[in-house]
Amino acid sequence: MRSRARRKTNHVSQNLDSFLDVLTNTVGVLMFISLFVSLIATGSSPKTSVTIETPLASPTDKQSLWFEINNNRVSHLDLREIRAQELELSQNLPNCNRPSSSLNSSEYSNYQSCLLSIIGRQSNFRSSTKNYQVRAVDRGVSLLFEPLSENTGETTAQLQTPDSDYRQVLSRFNPNQDYLVFIVRPDSFEAFRTARKQAWDAGYEVGWEPHPQDLPIKIRTVLGSELPGGRAIGVQ
Repeated sequence: MRSRARRKTNHVSQNLDSFLDVLTNTVGVLMFISLFVSLIATGSSPKTSVTIETPLASPTDKQSLWFEINNNRVSHLDLREIRAQELELSQNLPNCNRPSSSLNSSEYSNYQSCLLSIIGRQSNFRSSTKNYQVRAVDRGVSLLFEPLSENTGETTAQLQTPDSDYRQVLSRFNPNQDYLVFIVRPDSFEAFRTARKQAWDAGYEVGWEPHPQDLPIKIRTVLGSELPGGRAIGVQ
């Protein structure tokens, strides 16, 4: 009877040892998976690069005032003045009446010529602001802003002066009707933070977009909306 009891006890002990081995291995694997997922989620890899993303934007009925921040200088694009000139141009363009049928070759040819004339005049649009030369590109769909000089805009010190161009823009418009959009170059976040704080202090809402250092500013205009690269910038 004793030998049977001893054999039975050894058998139970062996089963528990096997169970504990399986449990320990399972817990170890789960801990390894959890650690691996945490490293990916937090970006703790030694070669992880830093990506700057804009905050979530919300739509607004306010009108946008556009600024570029480059070389830690803030400059007003004065996009509204350019858009007003574009609108004046479009009002002076001829009305192209589409013929009821393309079978009438003469009428259809005149219609096509009219459209080409409009596209040509829009594509040749040129203007300038205090800080930029502006011209139409992409067959008149987009506006390209080219700085007049490398020192275009105001430094963070100049922003603080009472008569700065930036302060004058803030005082000229209405924060209940307008908000500010900043196109921020990678070297200019110090100036961006200064300009944004001044805008907030004046009661303005703000939206911003990071922009590659050497990529020109090209704003696509669609149905009266301004879209850099085809994407709207809302309030953030």
